[in-house]
Amino acid sequence: MNYYLELKFLPDDEISINFLWSKIYKQLHLALAVLKDENSKVKIGFSFPDYRFDPKKGKGFIGEKLRIFGLSEQDLNQLDLPKWLSHYLDYVHISSIRAVPLEKVIGYAVYKRKQVKSSAARLARQDERKGRFSYENALAHYGKFVKTTSLPYINMLSDSTSVDLALSQKHAFKLFIEKQSVEKSATQVFSTYGLSSVSSVPEF
Repeated sequence: MNYYLELKFLPDDEISINFLWSKIYKQLHLALAVLKDENSKVKIGFSFPDYRFDPKKGKGFIGEKLRIFGLSEQDLNQLDLPKWLSHYLDYVHISSIRAVPLEKVIGYAVYKRKQVKSSAARLARQDERKGRFSYENALAHYGKFVKTTSLPYINMLSDSTSVDLALSQKHAFKLFIEKQSVEKSATQVFSTYGLSSVSSVPEF
């Protein structure tokens, strides 16, 4: 990755950082979806400079910055962030496009999506609605094997129901993000969430 720009979130007393992440990341996802190839991949990757996670304590945070990397200035200009983030320009600062400062790079990392199974409570409610089991019995069953994680996450709303406020709660999901330090990768291919389990971005 040769170029980047940085988003700095500007929460205030009325707008929380979590709310901003949810709204702005949704817009970034939509912007990347416009640029995706036939395999739903893009050549633009994200990093979270303030990302912290302590696995022993099970606590972490994403922070208030996002770096967006591209192979060329044109890749980043194609995003047209001022258009996609037009409703939130009072709450986010968009830097100019800059060359990655190679002399300051201290390593590389992948930021990948960590998917976990639906919560035991949600699965139990589904079974109860379908008349398969009582809620209590289903909850006891699913509680044995449903996986959870305490990784930092962004609250997201699925595309199919984002317009339907009555259904939006049922289709909200947490986009869990895991960071791993790695060697510089040969590939530079990311999902429309700007994440990848194999393609690295520089850390500085």
